[in-house]
Amino acid sequence: MNKKEQKSRTIIIIVASIILVISLGYLAYYLIQEKRAEELNKELIDRHTDTVMITQETTVPETTTVSETTTTEATTVLEPLVELDSMKSFIADNPDTAGWITVGGTSINNVVVQCGDNDFYLNHDFNGRSSQPGTIFADFRCVVNDYGFRQSDNIILYGHNQANGTMFGTLQKYKITKQNTSKFDFYLQHPTFTFSNLYEEYTYKIIALFVCEVNPEHTRDGVIFDYQNYIRFGSKEYTYEQFMQNVTERSEIITGVDVQKGDQFMTLSTCSNEFEPSRFIVIGRKVRDGESPEVDTSLAKLNPDAKEPDWNFIYGN
Repeated sequence: MNKKEQKSRTIIIIVASIILVISLGYLAYYLIQEKRAEELNKELIDRHTDTVMITQETTVPETTTVSETTTTEATTVLEPLVELDSMKSFIADNPDTAGWITVGGTSINNVVVQCGDNDFYLNHDFNGRSSQPGTIFADFRCVVNDYGFRQSDNIILYGHNQANGTMFGTLQKYKITKQNTSKFDFYLQHPTFTFSNLYEEYTYKIIALFVCEVNPEHTRDGVIFDYQNYIRFGSKEYTYEQFMQNVTERSEIITGVDVQKGDQFMTLSTCSNEFEPSRFIVIGRKVRDGESPEVDTSLAKLNPDAKEPDWNFIYGN
């Protein structure tokens, strides 16, 4: 080997070593960030659980949180919203606190935040520290904390699909495609999830779940479902009818849960891992006043005609 070849080989070894060190450093950083997020979430869960238990043991449930009191025929006075005891300490720590999300059968049991954009909590934890796993957050355009009838028609929550199961990492337990229907039983066992804002707890009956494209080239017809913009069903572009058409034709399950105009929804959104970029979506319909939160899962069945991404194009088959 001449000097020139030896020098080239040395340079290659040095460059490869640098790349290896950087890669190992990034992996270590990623794992440390995940561990910190996991520990913080456990701390928040313990605090939330303890407060809920104490409240249940010492108080009588109030039913007037969002009730209306008629004082005259022409004037209706809304009783003031009262913060849940379970949320007070979180609000004190972080005024961006928006609520708490729990999905049975998963590790999703998290505080939810909301600020003036959809960027900050992608890579910051509940305490505002830089954190790769981020925090579950509500779309900044959504009205989350108000009387029920003033809340957004569709509240959207975002969370990272973390490999260790934190944030929305275990939402994929619901993931079904025509090629893999094994998660159907999981849905049958867990057809609802709960969300409490700062004032009241709600139950949502799952009406749809599907993998969603972000770019038109990943679709068969060039039409994407920009679900993140269906927040208020008021404009000609984003109507209730268009929302339900998109949701119904894409859902991998026909749940049998009835929906009607005037219902309110919650969309859980996380990254999917089939292709980049893609999203996995679970949508729930809020339980109506006076309605049972129970779901008759005997009505549920797989949707053989579900509109899916163009797998052949994506995987080059």
